[in-house]
Formats: sequence, C-alpha cells, structure tokens
Amino acid sequence: MGGGAIPFEHRVRCLPPLTKSGGDAQLCLEIDGQPVGVKVCISHLNAQLVAELPDRTLDLLEVAAVVYGADAGVSRGGTADQHMGARWNRHFEVEMPVRDHDFWNCTEVVSALEEMLMFLSGDRFAFRFVAKEDGEAERSLFFKFDEGSAWRATRVMMFSGGLDSFAGALEEVAEQGERVALVSHFSASKIAPVQRQLHKALASRFGENSCRHIPVQVQMVGRGLKEGTHRARSFLFAALGAVTAKAFGLNRVSFYENGVVSLNLSPVGNVLGTRATRTTHPQTLSRFSDFLSRVFTSETRIDNPFFWRTKREVVEAVARLGMSELIAQTRSCADVHNQTKQHIHCGRCSQCIDRRFAVLAAGLTRFDPEEAYRVALMDDARNDLRDREIALSYLRSAHAYEHVTPSELERALPAVVSAVAHLEQPTETALEMIARLLKRHGTGVSDVMRATLKAKDAVDFPDGSLPRLYGEAQRPELLPHMPVPSRPIAKPSNLMVMEVNTKRRRVVIDERIFVERNATADLLIALADKWLEGAGQGMTPLDYPLASSAFLANALKLEGDEAVRQRVNRAKTVLKKKMASSGREQQEAEAIIENVPWHGYRLTPDRVAVRKVKSE
Repeated sequence: MGGGAIPFEHRVRCLPPLTKSGGDAQLCLEIDGQPVGVKVCISHLNAQLVAELPDRTLDLLEVAAVVYGADAGVSRGGTADQHMGARWNRHFEVEMPVRDHDFWNCTEVVSALEEMLMFLSGDRFAFRFVAKEDGEAERSLFFKFDEGSAWRATRVMMFSGGLDSFAGALEEVAEQGERVALVSHFSASKIAPVQRQLHKALASRFGENSCRHIPVQVQMVGRGLKEGTHRARSFLFAALGAVTAKAFGLNRVSFYENGVVSLNLSPVGNVLGTRATRTTHPQTLSRFSDFLSRVFTSETRIDNPFFWRTKREVVEAVARLGMSELIAQTRSCADVHNQTKQHIHCGRCSQCIDRRFAVLAAGLTRFDPEEAYRVALMDDARNDLRDREIALSYLRSAHAYEHVTPSELERALPAVVSAVAHLEQPTETALEMIARLLKRHGTGVSDVMRATLKAKDAVDFPDGSLPRLYGEAQRPELLPHMPVPSRPIAKPSNLMVMEVNTKRRRVVIDERIFVERNATADLLIALADKWLEGAGQGMTPLDYPLASSAFLANALKLEGDEAVRQRVNRAKTVLKKKMASSGREQQEAEAIIENVPWHGYRLTPDRVAVRKVKSE
C-alpha cells in the first residue's frame, strides 16, 4: 500500500479556557484523550493598544499555543533513540475553534500554516478549524495590562538574554536611537532574572524610555514537558512578537542570531543533526513573514539583522559599544535547568563551546570568567563520548569552513542552498557572502586553537581535554572526514546523481538521462525537495524524511492516495524506458524511488544524491 497514513498519529483538541480574563488564561487541550494546559500571558502592554487588534489575533495566539503544547507534550522517542526512529517525525490531527472561521478555513492559509510547521519541526500538523460557539473575543484573555502607559516602541525584537540578542538590543538603542520593546519568553525561572537585569542595565545606561521589557510567560500545566527539542517553539515566539509589534502599529520583528547558527549547519553530523533547530533559518523567517502577513492582512516582516555576522563579531559589537562588562551576565547555555550560581554555563554543549571560542577570538576573556563554566574549554576533561564528539566536530567544521569555496557549499551543504533563495541576494552573491561568513568563523576558531597549541603542547593538557583530543585526532588513522570536502570525492559506483532545476522543471540523472516538463519531472522535483530537507538537517541517509501521499497529492495537485500511487508507477515506467535508451539497466529505475509502506515515498537515500542547479 502507498504512503499516506503515518503511525503514531496524535489527536489534539482545543477546549474552552479555564479563565476568561486577567491574563491568567490556561488554554485547555486534550492530547490523545489526556488533559493538558498551556498558560500564555503577555505583560506590560496598554489596554487601548490591544483593543485595536483584530479578533484573529487571539486566534493566532491560541493556534501558536496549541502547536507549542503538542510539540512539548509528545515525545519523539528520547535521547536513547540515536537515529530518532519512526517516532521522530510525528503526526498531529488538530481540532480547534476559532473566532474568524472564514479566514482559518481558507485553503491557502491552512496550507501555508501546515507547510511552515513541517519545515520548522519535521512534523505534520493537519488542522480542522470550527467556529467558536460564543465568538468570545475578550482582550484581557492573554494580557496583563499597564494602564495609562503612553510609551510607544519604534522597534520590536525577541530578547532571550543570550549574547546575540543583548548585542542586538544594544545596537538598536545605542547606535540606531530606537525605542525597543524587548519581548522575552521564559519558562525557566532561572532565565527571567537574567532578562530583567540586562534590561535594567540598558535602561540605566540609555534612559528609561530607550527600551521596555515585555515578558511573556508560556508554560505547560498538568502534563509537563515530554519533549525537549522544542523545534516548533519559534513559531510561538514569532507570533508573540508579531502581536506585540501590531499593538504598537509596527510591522517588523527581529530575532538576533549570528549567521553560522542561523544556517543550521549541524556541527556534529549524525549525532546532533536531527536535533538541530531551524529557529532563524532564512527559509523559516521567510515562511513566518508570509504566514503572518496573511493573518494581519498587511506586510509583516520577521528578520535576523545579524545573519551576516559571526559570533566573534557579535561579541566585538558589545565591546565596541562600551558594555563588555555585561557579557558575563548574558546566558548562552542550552542546559538551563542544571545551571548553578557558580556554574551558569555547562561548557559542554555546542552553544557554550561557540560562545567561549568567540570570546577568546575577540580577546575579551576577562569579561567572561572561565570559572562560570562547569567544564573549561581547554583545561578540563570531556569524559562523556557525546561531549567529546560535540567539541571535536565543532573544530572539524571550523577547519573545513576556513577553506570552503562557494561551489563546495552548493555541492556539499544543501542547508546553504535552501537558504540562498530567501536572502534577497542573487544566488552567486549569496553563496559568496555565506562562504566569506563561514571562512571568518572558521579562521577565528582555528586561530584560537593554533594559539593554544603554540603556547602549550597538546600532550601537556589533561587526558580527555579538548587540546589533547584534538592532537590525537590529527593522526591520519583517526582523522574523520571533514563535513565539507576540500576537493571532489569520487562517488560510489552505484550512486546516481540527480540534478534538479525547479524553474525549468527539469531533472538530469548522471548527466545523460533527461526528464523535463512532464509529470515525472514534477514528482522527482517534489521528492528531491524532501531529500534536500534531510541532507540539510545533517541526517544520516536512512533517516531522510518521506513524502506522504497527502503531501505529494497537494504538491502535484492529485486526488487521493491511489492517484499518487499511479503517478509513482508511471514515473518508474518512464524512467525504465529512459534507462534502456541510454544503455543502462532498466532495474536501476526501480532503485530511484523508495516506497516505505504506511509512511510514504522518497528518493532512495543510499542510491541517489541530489544537486540543485540554477536556471540557465
């Protein structure tokens, strides 16, 4: 049987909230019959400003909260499932009432929402919207107001308390002279004080009206967190930021994150690739902008002004603007719940490693005390195998980026290719700029490592420390493959290279089999997009995502599973004929498209490699 039905379907129902005013509403859900609560509260806005928001704004907040609740309330299988298995990609059937029923039942709106969430999370959300019985549109449902406040923002940004968002706020206030609304989500009690302290420092230096802190509380109630990857959480952030911006009459929200992180180039290959998030990936922000523009019926821009900067350049901006002493107060660690007063950073996660290399490269270590890290970057042992791989893979990637070329980026890193179309630059220019960005990052990291080993031999560091591990990895028999090759690597003899030109609707297999402007080409292009999605996440080939029958039916404008199955069979027939006419074995055509019963279709990951090409 063809694809379509996916195991582990989860049914989500949205029920009436527990309260109807005062900013204490709990959105009530049922996930697979079990009650779940999600509390959403936006503070410090003016009631008059909020009153002018359209009813569907409350719908948007509820949709985003439901997505957050479903994402956090259903496990992907846990860290023991190293390849994330069948439970990694989940399927949610969501039923919820809305105020603006006509808008949310528009096919284009639903498709934009579901496709955005698919790219962001890897999960399939299928929505069925029904009309609210009472049409309730109480404005205080999700808000705690500051009555009488006349302050108006000129810029809205998401403020996490990390180095990047702090540097962004500092530039907006100090260099641009903006009045900035700092929208902060917090679910961990250890982060909220950090955000408040950083806001207080900015307001003290630049004046009370330079910025206002707008904390947003989003918490699971009852069931608690079952899944910690939070891949869909940034949709909630974007929605919260956009609602805040619209309350101030603005149409732009910024996430500040350096471009190396935004590109989502996993530094740990198959260990972390499937867990890497796409919070500020250019395609994510583009999809957010498109969807939110539909919701608000006017242009709404979600952007990342730091995309062309490295982490080192972000740190240097803080120093340039005279607030280096605040670096120590920012938080970058992913392991929030295990933070202590002594060790506010674990030193083991990729965020801590990236932060520490950036501070060292910028020559600002005196503002980032080493004792704040539970594991010192250079001097402490990394005893856990996964911790070692995280640190070593970070270094391997940096060395590879130091010498990368635009053509190598296009060939070896599909995540870069998927970003290029959303960067408002010509393709060749964007590739060149990304190559320069990665080179600056790679050189900065490599220079720190070279200086460390110049001052002290690797064998003089403790066993299991990063310099010792790095020194051992230089032996030829232990040196792993770089994530970006410095020269072409011969492909396996049974691997077929598929070049895809979407604009011309053309697919070329092994430079001699042409499929152009027909139904088979459209099918292969749709499957190629899924292949590139898996490659861009750093997945091992056998974990590449499948295209369900529903996905293909929508993409190819077909009706139902049977029509998709027939299209696939006809495509195989076409490919067999083309194989035969080019002197190839017809059975090779059978190896191009793989059908995994009850899951869907994909280009066979260990037999096909995809490369997107520009239009001629």
